[in-house]
Amino acid sequence: MTDKPAESIAAFLHVSALDHRLSPAVLFSALFTPKHFDKIFFKQAKIHLPENIRSASKKRQAEFFAGRYLAALAMQHYNIEHFDILADESRCPIWPQQYIGSISHSDGFAACALAPTHKLGAIGIDSQEILTPARAERLWTKIIDQNELAITRGAGFELHEALTLCFSAKESIYKALYPAIQHFFGFGAAKLCAIDPVKQCMEFDFEPALAQAIGLNNTLRVHYRLDEHRVFSHLSLAPEKFSLAQ
Repeated sequence: MTDKPAESIAAFLHVSALDHRLSPAVLFSALFTPKHFDKIFFKQAKIHLPENIRSASKKRQAEFFAGRYLAALAMQHYNIEHFDILADESRCPIWPQQYIGSISHSDGFAACALAPTHKLGAIGIDSQEILTPARAERLWTKIIDQNELAITRGAGFELHEALTLCFSAKESIYKALYPAIQHFFGFGAAKLCAIDPVKQCMEFDFEPALAQAIGLNNTLRVHYRLDEHRVFSHLSLAPEKFSLAQ
């Protein structure tokens, strides 16, 4: 009996033609099918396979590969070839010097944004599958408070949509600001103060003590895209407002 031949990368992952740019960052996104994943893809695409991922589940390997594959495409956009994205002690990706980026993956969707540090000082992206109403009911008090709930309700969102939006936006904030703050901060550090469903953006007040420590003195504006399946959110800050330049 012969082994089943490996699926191709093209059968596993389909790069989107809709989200190529998140100006001024370059953005690549893709839908992927975990059951079509094969570990040989790492070798074929010349993507570094860390030991902790080598021993992880197939689902985790598929997610990791999808994110790193898109990161490779983003770096190629800037003529950076064969750069191994390692992780620091907090498992944050280490990008090429003078570049910042962010990776997200969830439930068969992955994305990577990358920009030179002279164009962006910070960037964070996040994707989340829409929560079920039952799960949202169980979780909402851990992620938002009564005032934030009222703001989302006033904008016409049901609880499960509102909670997914806020969860994703706060994850984007965390990913963008953690490299400067360098320690964990919870969902309560960012408080929703406004939401515009037409422009698809949310505004957050950030914990004053944390903001002051990194020289941040403005409201954070997170943009999002919402459909029946998932939320994709992103936060970017210009270098003059915030800088992580190496």
